[in-house]
Formats: sequence, structure tokens, C-alpha cells
Amino acid sequence: MSTFIRTSLHLLGSVSNLWALYNVNRIVNPYANGFGGHFQYLTILGLTVATISFLLCLIRDFIPGFLNKVHSVIGSIAVPLEGLISVLYWGMIFLDPKLLIPADAPKIPVFVDCCLHLFPALFLWIDFLFFNVEFKRSSSHVVNIYLFTIAYYVWTSYCYSKNKYYAYPFLADMTTNGRLMFFAVSGTVCWVMYELGAYIHKSLHGQLSTKDGKKKQ
Repeated sequence: MSTFIRTSLHLLGSVSNLWALYNVNRIVNPYANGFGGHFQYLTILGLTVATISFLLCLIRDFIPGFLNKVHSVIGSIAVPLEGLISVLYWGMIFLDPKLLIPADAPKIPVFVDCCLHLFPALFLWIDFLFFNVEFKRSSSHVVNIYLFTIAYYVWTSYCYSKNKYYAYPFLADMTTNGRLMFFAVSGTVCWVMYELGAYIHKSLHGQLSTKDGKKKQ
């Protein structure tokens, strides 16, 4: 039964993410016409990583051990990143939507919005905490998180040099040092989410009961 639920979750996550990636291209957004297109947005980059993660999980349901190292690297980025995206997006939308969405940009349909900014994190964290029993905390995962943070900062700055605008309006209101600090804090929040997730995961799966009633790590 748990295998069926796990595979169903991986299929649902894959379909939801692919549907969101398809539909975001149907929204007329003039800011996505610049250099980098939709990939200027952390949401789309995160969704792409999450989609690859789910598709790998789906394949691994039928071919155990498939691309172990790739799966580990992708998962170590996707899970905390989608957590960060959801927290930042819904937090800023609650405070002031204009921090993220320019006044002249089209509104995102509610269901598409959830598929972009809510469901990926929800599905990934459920899968990570309850079905990814093979997970082991690794310092290399933390390195992956910070390397992605640095890469996105460089990518955002390069897109700005081409487009003369930031994908997210609030970045334009910051100084260079302010943006550096924001990215550093965001990367650290991802790391904290990873550590918290690893702690909860260990409490759920760290000790397995053997048939004779003893505990083993």
C-alpha cells in the first residue's frame, strides 16, 4: 500500500509540475520576454529542479538505485528550495503583492498559482519526510544549497545587465549590498530548512525496529 501511495505521489507531483510549466507559458507576461525568459524567476528554476526530482523518483520506483548520486544532489536542492519559495512568495504576497508582481503584469490564476508556489513544496516535503527512507544527511548537500544560491545571484545579476530590470521588483529597491545580504540570508534559510528536515526525518526513520525487538541505527 505504501509503495502505491509513494508512486502515486511521484506521479501527481510530476504531472502537477509539468502542467504548471506548460501553463505559465500561456500567461502573457511582458517581463518574461527579456533575456532569460521565464528562467529569470526562481519559481521556474525551482519548479524545474522539483520536476526533475519527481521524475527521477518515479523512475526509481520501478528501477531502484537509478542515478543514485544525481537523485541525491537534485533532492538536496529541490526540497529546501521549494520550501523557501513557498515561504517567500506567500509571505510577500500577504505583505504586498507588488514586491513580487509588477502592477502592469497579468494576474496568475489561483490554481496555476498553487501549482507554482504551493503544491511543489507540499508534495516534495511529504515525499522527503515519509517516503525517502534512504536519505542521509551530508555536508555536500549543504554545499549544493549554497552553490545554487551563488549561481542564482550571478544569474539574476547577469539577466539585469541585459534587461535593465529585475524579475522581482523588490530586488530593484535594494542596494547591491542589500541584495547580497538577501541572497545570503535566503541561502541560510534553505540550509536551516534542510537541517530541520534532516532532524525530523531522523526522528521518523533514524531507528528501525528489527524482528527480535532490538533497535538498530
